Amino acid sequence: MAKIGMVESFLRLWLLTLVVIGMSKIVGAQVETELKCSADKFYNLFRHNIMLLPTIFPQFYKSVKIVKGDGKSSVGNIREWQYVTPGASSKVISVKEIVKSVDEDNRSITFSVLGGDLMTQYKTFDIIMTVTPKDVDNIEESGSKVKWWIQYEKRTEDVHSPDAHIQVAAAITKELGHYLLQ
Repeated sequence: MAKIGMVESFLRLWLLTLVVIGMSKIVGAQVETELKCSADKFYNLFRHNIMLLPTIFPQFYKSVKIVKGDGKSSVGNIREWQYVTPGASSKVISVKEIVKSVDEDNRSITFSVLGGDLMTQYKTFDIIMTVTPKDVDNIEESGSKVKWWIQYEKRTEDVHSPDAHIQVAAAITKELGHYLLQ
């Protein structure tokens, strides 16, 4: 009887967890792009030289300001970005983001938006970038796959999905791949 009671308690807890997760309505969007440049080159630009993005892509990034840290993508560092997304409005968007996690072994960085224009539309907005070599036996010359995953929770149902942000990530990934081959 005690085992049945434990199983019932576990099932109730599991069901409650599913209900809570379902109520939060956190969803995601992703894009994956294959590049000819190495995974390490691409990852290291975002890990150690991310402040170069406004110089490399002035058509997207208008400015970046270090709020906390050294400007690199280290856990806890905070930056403020001004950028535009493609489309009819081309409005400058301001965002304050923090580096939430860095996984060197898997070449992955998670950024979390803390404030700015996006937070008027979304309760949460996290961006995960993961870079993998196409051929693990020949990392330097195999090229790479870059995956961007955006997890977000809308403030209201009428807020659009962040398609324009995915488009920017895809465009920057392709252009940066070409830039890093020079």
